Amino acid sequence: MNSIPIMLFGTLCLLCTPCFAGSHDYGEEMQNLSSSKVLENAIGSHDHWQGIGRLTINQGSCTASLIDTRDETASEPTPAYILTAGHCVELSNGNIVTDRPINGTMDFNYFADVSTFKHYPLKTVTWRSIQGVDMAIIELDVSLQKLIEEGIQPLKLARDTPTYDKDMLIVGAPKGFEQITLRMAACTLQPAKEIVEGSWVWRNTFMTRCQDVRGGGSGSPVLDRYTNEIIGVIGTGNFEEGIVPCLDHAPCTPVGDTYQAVPGNVYGNPTTFLNGCFSQGRLATNPPSSCQLYPTFTIEGTNNLESYKRPKQLDDSSLIVPTWNYRFSINTAFYRYKTVRSAMECESTQHYSDAISATNAFINAEIGTTPGLYFLCIVGVDSSTQRPEAGLLKNALSLPIEILDNKPTTPPDLAIEAEVFVKLAEAEEPYRTYSIKYGPVETTDCHVPDKYIENMPMDFFIANDKLPGKLCVIAYDKSGQASEPRIDVFNRVIGVQQATSAGADAAR
Repeated sequence: MNSIPIMLFGTLCLLCTPCFAGSHDYGEEMQNLSSSKVLENAIGSHDHWQGIGRLTINQGSCTASLIDTRDETASEPTPAYILTAGHCVELSNGNIVTDRPINGTMDFNYFADVSTFKHYPLKTVTWRSIQGVDMAIIELDVSLQKLIEEGIQPLKLARDTPTYDKDMLIVGAPKGFEQITLRMAACTLQPAKEIVEGSWVWRNTFMTRCQDVRGGGSGSPVLDRYTNEIIGVIGTGNFEEGIVPCLDHAPCTPVGDTYQAVPGNVYGNPTTFLNGCFSQGRLATNPPSSCQLYPTFTIEGTNNLESYKRPKQLDDSSLIVPTWNYRFSINTAFYRYKTVRSAMECESTQHYSDAISATNAFINAEIGTTPGLYFLCIVGVDSSTQRPEAGLLKNALSLPIEILDNKPTTPPDLAIEAEVFVKLAEAEEPYRTYSIKYGPVETTDCHVPDKYIENMPMDFFIANDKLPGKLCVIAYDKSGQASEPRIDVFNRVIGVQQATSAGADAAR
């Protein structure tokens, strides 16, 4: 877990770390885009990162960091807050959690060479969302002052919005290594557009190409290399290849006219907007307008929103336009919605509907017919006169759906070699699954659905003693729409006799 005009690391300026006179390099002269480094602290050289560690909730683990909320006007003690990714708390979409008790633990001093980590219980989910941003603030069951007394240093939130191409560090505890403790990676901050992963949409994002960021690294702080201030939180990335873009574990982003999952991209959310949310060392209970964590609302869908839809063409060539068909409940009296092509438009006041009663909430507006991604934007309001404000729009729920073209799924393109080896041709369309059936030429009917083997890897051998025979192959596009069967008849001699047209059974 876990997504931009893409700026890949092809230039030499990204392969080195510039030097700034008078600046302390917390990256310790580490080159950008090099392999991550295991962190040790036996001599106190990394005390400044004692406040970054392992967050454990319900047997799952992420990275989190203690944030510095000290205020000279505050009466001590004040709460200790950790910052992490929202999906580390729970995975439900549409649910902005505030002030809810939580069980779990936080381990500080999480270095490779220490014998004992500093272990503290969690207390409250102060704020958590994975709609728009992937972020959570959790209060520990200990004061900030007590942690500081025990040597755990909090990290400051950067006051200014970071500039792109800034040198940055990711310090986290990703899994998949022999030593699962803190590691440091170095790279630069790059711009991003919205990220789509399954039903989740994150709008205010950035992209990096830091190495060795993977599962368990969610929630890691993104640090300014020369100030050690937090400028963002890691949410997701493309760590696996071959997955259908925009589905779970394959976050996608606009690249040209399409959404693509770019291998090696790591995504996160900036944290500058949090600065207006703390007062006297506490997350403000009546936050000022400068705090865009509020107002919140919670939406729960009562039916599953489909990932893909198609327009349907009637005999008179007219089209039936797909609709949202989304039923849900919301904890406000009213809601507003709109359909957009870019998720960032959900944070604009323009084109939202009038306030609609939340009783039996149902949105069945037309989506569109042009192929591509669309987003349903929903905000909850307490009255018919309440207008969307900045915090409310930042919390807007964006639900994605992809409209596919109204074309039949093409049969698979196979490369078949003698004796007989079957594999996909180089020109075969990506992200498809396959079902196959093989049997005697005279009795195998490719149009009868029984005896097909589903989700078959298309890389297999048919031994000579199994010849002659008939091979039936059905391809399914990413929406699950099936093609007509491709039919191939194999003789004992080298070569292939393919049916003259897909769907025409050669045995007939």
